[in-house]
Amino acid sequence: MNYPLVKKKKILHTTTRLVLGGGVEKNIYYTVKTLADDFEFHLSCGAGFKDDLFENHPEVKIIICPYLINSIHPLKDLKALWFYYWLIRKEKYDIVHTHETKASFITKLAAWLARCPYVIYGLHGVTFNDPMSSFKRKFYILLEKLTIGCADIIVAVGNDTIEAYHKENIGKNIPFEVVRSGIDIDGYLSEAIQTVEGKLQFRKKLGMNAEDIVMITVGRFSNSKAQRYAIQAFAALQKKYTYLKFLLIGEGEMLDECKALVKTLKILDGSIYFLGYQQDIPKYLSISDLFIFTSLREGLPRVIVEASLLKVPVVTFEVEGAKEVLENEKSGFIVPQTNLDELISKTEQLILHPALRQTFGKSSYDHVIQLWDMRIMAQKLYKIYNRN
Repeated sequence: MNYPLVKKKKILHTTTRLVLGGGVEKNIYYTVKTLADDFEFHLSCGAGFKDDLFENHPEVKIIICPYLINSIHPLKDLKALWFYYWLIRKEKYDIVHTHETKASFITKLAAWLARCPYVIYGLHGVTFNDPMSSFKRKFYILLEKLTIGCADIIVAVGNDTIEAYHKENIGKNIPFEVVRSGIDIDGYLSEAIQTVEGKLQFRKKLGMNAEDIVMITVGRFSNSKAQRYAIQAFAALQKKYTYLKFLLIGEGEMLDECKALVKTLKILDGSIYFLGYQQDIPKYLSISDLFIFTSLREGLPRVIVEASLLKVPVVTFEVEGAKEVLENEKSGFIVPQTNLDELISKTEQLILHPALRQTFGKSSYDHVIQLWDMRIMAQKLYKIYNRN
């Protein structure tokens, strides 16, 4: 994408950590990839940096802040604030675009103190809606209220996210725009297995048959992603349908606990696959029959969009952004959070009715193909970057 510019603006993107395959990482990557000819991009994150997408882009300056960590740590947080204050002063950034809660809290405050001309708060989720104590939730809301004024604009990945902030009276007086986290759709679809024969061969390689019904979920193993509910649903259904298989893709701190849950529930050997981190997600989606998503907190669930692009029908907990991707009962199933019985019931409907799977997959595809192209995201961000 090439637009006439008199001068390239220098933009700093900040995030707490770059997680392999993470939605924030992909959001930043596609922004940089699409707008690299128009702006000079720097990217900074904490020590939790795993480079996969940016390794072939040396033109993007990567800056590691050793003090920026995910948990609250007053001393390191103050050091991180000082680090970014001087970085922004030194580099004279035209724009600081923050991502994720911790990095956004520190770097939007640092940018304001350093008098950065334009600060963008990239809102990817609602952290205070995570499972947590009432005290901790109130504390997070207070921090947001105290620092939200450092931003000149809020860029949210979905309507539900900004509505959740406004409901708590956070940022109501700050301009906002919804910019959906774009996907390289052509590239993504090209990675999928296209032929029936190819799909059968890949299934055989994994130890599955053509007749098996394959469930899949993708995401970091964490308390908020809550794969435990999906595993419990699978355990109940697998007792009735022995041809049911389950692929779980991702890494994270709750992985061992989920593996232990499989043993506790006495799920049949060879029916559940913990596949770890995978780069070629479209290959696994293309051999799957349904996608199950049990996250308790999102901004807008990108993995549901990705499943829909490959026409894999979805059953999901009611979480921020789900209704922006799916229409309940028409292009997917959205069930109340933690309602295991309803999760099992709706998943069973998709297992038993191939025509319903096909209808949901086609309807959700028709919707997301129009809205989640990375070029649409880039066009909107281009205009936002050139406002100041």
